[in-house]
Amino acid sequence: MPDKTFQFPSNVDGFMLTGYNWSPAVVPNAVVVISHGAAEHSLRYDRFARVLNAAEYEVWSLDHRGHGASAGPDGLGDFGEGGWDALVADIAQFVDMAKKANPEKPVALLGHSMGAAAAQQFAPDHSAAIDALILSGSTLREPPKEGEAPPAFAPNKAFEPARTNYDWLSRDEAEVDAYIADPLCGFEMQSARRPGMRANPFQLNDPARLRSIRPDLPVLLVAGDADPINEGLVGLKRLRDRWQEAGVRRIDTQFYPGGRHEMLNETNRDEVMDNIITWLDAVLG
Repeated sequence: MPDKTFQFPSNVDGFMLTGYNWSPAVVPNAVVVISHGAAEHSLRYDRFARVLNAAEYEVWSLDHRGHGASAGPDGLGDFGEGGWDALVADIAQFVDMAKKANPEKPVALLGHSMGAAAAQQFAPDHSAAIDALILSGSTLREPPKEGEAPPAFAPNKAFEPARTNYDWLSRDEAEVDAYIADPLCGFEMQSARRPGMRANPFQLNDPARLRSIRPDLPVLLVAGDADPINEGLVGLKRLRDRWQEAGVRRIDTQFYPGGRHEMLNETNRDEVMDNIITWLDAVLG
């Protein structure tokens, strides 16, 4: 469990948010801020946070609006009136809080899935606030053509006949079962209850915005090649190409054969966590 749990209002609209802090036993070398995925929450990252602590990193994670202990006015899945753009602004506010609590320490932002999409929107405006960016379980989709409907969300289709509706998350059945049993997980279809609660693909693909990302920001893409979100890594290669065209010079990849959506909860998670820490040590050391 985290060492600290705290609440604070969003600077955007006063939405009450819950944050968590895991501290190492020694003075940390750096800070990792975690931006979790849709229909989950920060406490699912407790194992990874403790591994980071052992490597002398302090960890901060925010339950995004509409998630975990930051449920909205209408419960889980409700981002409030501020919507998606406010969720991204909350990340900037939270990173600033972590930086002020750890002056002169480098800060890395790790975004997973929805949190990675939010981090993609965050980067053009706020890349000067972080020293490294990790995108886990991410992708970049082409904006829909005029009159074209967005693709239906059916990530489990590739694994049918499936044992559960969430086989796409991990090959580790115990991890899938823990997700299903968690009352704070699995409400992803509720996120459409208000307009403006999803990332805008036109904004994420906008070359002018992407050129605002500072070119010396180290970026790491972490993914399984069986994650249906990245379309067989096509979406991540598109993301890498767009960001490189915009001038971002260092984009590293850690892709895992057979890995599904949650590499931090996969059967080879120890390898994944070790590789992420090795990369952090290299770019922040």
